[in-house]
Amino acid sequence: MARPVQLAPSSLALVLSRQGLQERATEAGDTEEPSGRAVFRAFCRANARCFWNARLARAASRLAFQGWLRRGVLLVHAPPASLQVLRDAWRRRALRPPRGFRIRAVGDVFPVQMNLIAQSQFIPLAEVLCCAVSDMNAAQIVVTQESLLEHLVKHYPGHRVWHLIIQSFWMD
Repeated sequence: MARPVQLAPSSLALVLSRQGLQERATEAGDTEEPSGRAVFRAFCRANARCFWNARLARAASRLAFQGWLRRGVLLVHAPPASLQVLRDAWRRRALRPPRGFRIRAVGDVFPVQMNLIAQSQFIPLAEVLCCAVSDMNAAQIVVTQESLLEHLVKHYPGHRVWHLIIQSFWMD
C-alpha cells in the first residue's frame, strides 16, 4: 500500500469576512465571490507595505497561496519562521487584512492526510472508445479509422495494440 500524502503542511488559515459595501452586496443577494488568488495577493500587498515592520513585510513576501475555501477562508503556506511572524502579528493585532475584508480568525492548519487510491491496469474498451469519439466530436474532428487511431495513441500512450483493436472493431 502506498504511503499517505500530506496536504497543506506548514499552513495557516485566515478566516475573512467582507466589510462595508461588499458586505451589504452579499446580503442583497450578490453572491459573486472574489478569486482566492486575488484575495491572497491583496493580503500580501497589505502586509508587505508595513515597512516599519520589516519582519512582517519579509514574511508576507515569502507566502505562497495554498487555497481558498468557500465562506472566505484563505490558506497560506510559508517557511515556519514566516508563519511564526504572521502568528505574532495577529496576536499583536498588527496583521493587516486584504482591502475590503477584515480578519476574523487566524489558525494553524494541521496537515490533511490523503490515502492514495491505486488505479488498475484495466481500461474498459467501450469507455475509451466512447470518450475518444466524444472528444473528437467536441473538437469537430471527423472520426475515421486513422483519426481515431491517432487520437488513441496520443491520449492513451503505451498501448501498442490500438491499431489491432480498431481494425477488429471498425465497420466498413
